[in-house]
Amino acid sequence: MSNRPALEWDGHVESAADLARQLAGLHPVDETGQPLASAGVLNLVTVTRAEDAVEFEAIIESLSDHQPSRAIIIERAWDGDGIDAHLETRAQLFGGAKRESLVELVRLTLHGETVGGVASAVRSLLRPDLPVYLWWPGPPDLSDPVFADVSEGADRLVTEAGRGRNPEAAIAQLADAVLAGSALTDLAWAALTPWRQLVNQLVDLDHVERLRQGAVAEIRHCGEAPTVEALLLAGWLRDTLGESLHVELHPRKDVLEGGVVELQLESLAGRRLSIERYPDRATAAVLVAAPMGKPRRRVLPLPYKTRAELLAGELELQRRDRPFERALPHARELAAR
Repeated sequence: MSNRPALEWDGHVESAADLARQLAGLHPVDETGQPLASAGVLNLVTVTRAEDAVEFEAIIESLSDHQPSRAIIIERAWDGDGIDAHLETRAQLFGGAKRESLVELVRLTLHGETVGGVASAVRSLLRPDLPVYLWWPGPPDLSDPVFADVSEGADRLVTEAGRGRNPEAAIAQLADAVLAGSALTDLAWAALTPWRQLVNQLVDLDHVERLRQGAVAEIRHCGEAPTVEALLLAGWLRDTLGESLHVELHPRKDVLEGGVVELQLESLAGRRLSIERYPDRATAAVLVAAPMGKPRRRVLPLPYKTRAELLAGELELQRRDRPFERALPHARELAAR
């Protein structure tokens, strides 16, 4: 991080073109007076509420060491007109580099009818040589004109369906967005990565074939209603093991958060895998048992990841998330039961 203060501009403009001109004028220079090269590896666009904007800025700043971006934070305000903007550029050192590079943050509040022009405002500020990621802090809502506008030009969408009020509806919204062509993934799916890795680590090919001949999966989730994470895990298992897999979702009312709490997977031949996360710990109790065999019990890592860590992982990827896309129709079917 540089010791030099950031260059900032705050003001009110009537058009996106004015914004672009103001941002172009905020260009730090090095000790020789030469403009700094941009460090950005991506454009990151997000739409948030005013009360969440400070948290979003902190998350984006925490990513800048490894994934510097031109970040654009958009807030909606239905009163007034025009655009209130906070523009910020700063010099930052990365890794062992000797020369500082440029990092940029744009925060916009769009008023009144200006909300309808959000797409043009965003386009005018994007770095054209970098991929565009949309971070949408909720389920993807195809009926929301702002979502439709800002997602249209994005190379990849990262949503947070678990922040919706209705997990069944959120799963349906995810599935509809993928059917509409979006290159989409979700942080609830990213949170399942340690679970999926652990299952893959503990289930060998012979066990997979036996499970595909018929098996029962019991998934226990926090709270009363199945969480988005539980439904996505169930969808992934159904996609991996086939339609013969019987899936049951059960609440663990004693656990208030965490998505998935426990997975029991048993073949018709009686071979059983049990994974139960220890409360408030990044480990799980694992049991592998087979008929006539001695059960094997272990404690294995099952890490929690912060919101920033989950987002950082998804910003590393540009390709479509095919396992996620295949799991969604199964999750939707199970959610509707």
